[in-house]
Amino acid sequence: MGKKGTQQHALGKALIKNRFGNRPKRVNNDGLLHTSELEDGYDWNKINLKSVTEESSFQEFLSTAQLAGTEFTAEKLNITFVNPRSTVGLLTKEEKEKAMEAHKAKREMLKIPRRPKWDKDTTAEQLQTMEREEFLEWRRELNLLQEEDGLVITPYEKNLDFWRQLWRVIERSDVIVQIVDARNPLLFRCEDLEKYVKEVCHHKRNMVLLNKADLLSKKQRCYWTRYFDSINVSVAFFSATNTYDDIQEEDEEAEDENKTSESESDDSEEWEDLSEEEEEEEGFILVSFFPLSCI
Repeated sequence: MGKKGTQQHALGKALIKNRFGNRPKRVNNDGLLHTSELEDGYDWNKINLKSVTEESSFQEFLSTAQLAGTEFTAEKLNITFVNPRSTVGLLTKEEKEKAMEAHKAKREMLKIPRRPKWDKDTTAEQLQTMEREEFLEWRRELNLLQEEDGLVITPYEKNLDFWRQLWRVIERSDVIVQIVDARNPLLFRCEDLEKYVKEVCHHKRNMVLLNKADLLSKKQRCYWTRYFDSINVSVAFFSATNTYDDIQEEDEEAEDENKTSESESDDSEEWEDLSEEEEEEEGFILVSFFPLSCI
């Protein structure tokens, strides 16, 4: 009997699914701004988001060729001996000054890659091709800075899929928050990111969140607040340590309240037992009982 009922239940579900399964669902577009199920030509659930900040010369050659869509064949028995230039040693005072001047002059060239312009008529394949070309050109410019100007660039993200996610986050967000270390926020803050956000839409807002704010004094926090206000950047402070302490205090207060309520309930039961005995002996009628803490 139970098996037959199960079969009928499964049949009913199948009929409902067949009747209403193909009906388009009404969704709120704002609720899908940050979902991974985007019909933009990518399967974000299957993309291998492995961070790549450093590559060997051979790996860099292969990744660059893949981005450019270049096909090549390996040639053997063409060994060439290269004499490396000696670059070991300390810089002289003149060399340091020259390097500092080069860094200041090329500062505007050290920027994050931009997403190519696209519209509703751009297909997913065209957009992917333009993104690869833009990203490849950005990497070439950085390589030229290192080779021609002799600048030393810190390791940066070479996986295009990470930058694609950043582009989509900026396009779908109203507020972009940079989380930086409060002990040296200017070292981690990216000014070009704030510039790019305004390029996408001037109505979008930038915000800097100073983490580990518990390591700063009140005077230091006031200083950083005045500084970011002077450059028209919203700033907020956060401390995970203080948040954890607040959670612990709330848990302790909740435990104390539970203990208090348990003791009050025990006291009320004792008073009720005593009142019942008095009613039996003296004939009193107890209408209601209120603990002292509730009065």
